[in-house]
Amino acid sequence: MIERIAVETLTLKEISELFRKSLEIAFPKVKRSMAITLKKISRAKMSEYKWIKSYEEFKGAKLNFYCQKVPGKDSPVVSIGMTYRTTQGLILITVDPSNGGISSTSIINSVGWDKWVKIFSAHFCERYAKRIMKVETPTFQIGIEGLMFSDMLGPVRITDTISEGVEEIEFQFKEGQCYGYRDSKSKICYFKTVYSNDMLKRDRLDFKNEWQEPLNQLYQLFGFNS
Repeated sequence: MIERIAVETLTLKEISELFRKSLEIAFPKVKRSMAITLKKISRAKMSEYKWIKSYEEFKGAKLNFYCQKVPGKDSPVVSIGMTYRTTQGLILITVDPSNGGISSTSIINSVGWDKWVKIFSAHFCERYAKRIMKVETPTFQIGIEGLMFSDMLGPVRITDTISEGVEEIEFQFKEGQCYGYRDSKSKICYFKTVYSNDMLKRDRLDFKNEWQEPLNQLYQLFGFNS
């Protein structure tokens, strides 16, 4: 059997395709593992529980399933991420359930996942641990777990057009704002850094204030704490 290896020289588009392919292979297998864990949780009469299930179909590109059993729900809440080492360092690739982000000029429309992914730089993950999680010694791994066990939903604002289909964006979520780029053709949002709400100034603060109430309604709509 030929060993499947994820090389470091892939483009972001190729990495996102690798993630989608790995997910397609892994998810049916991991679902069985989740069902076994849920039975153990039920027997232990636990209403809340967190666990991580790893799966590596391609060596060098490990999928992690971040699972949460929450009170009142039979099925776990699952976030899926893949760590990958590029020539410029580590990155995190995740499913983007908002499919490129909710436009700040449109209504909320949830139609299921349309193969969009979010990619976070190592710098982003470390800054998330420091600025959002308020960790004294932030690391890439701590940032990843914070991201994957959180609910990052919200609107996107386009701040510049780089080329056809590629835009510079700001993404508003409950605790702060992310900054990066969106490639509509490849269905990728790439985020390079993040700021907490208490760091926002001028028009970025206006953007937060304008969306504060709709954002609370969005979290309630999806059953998350606002």
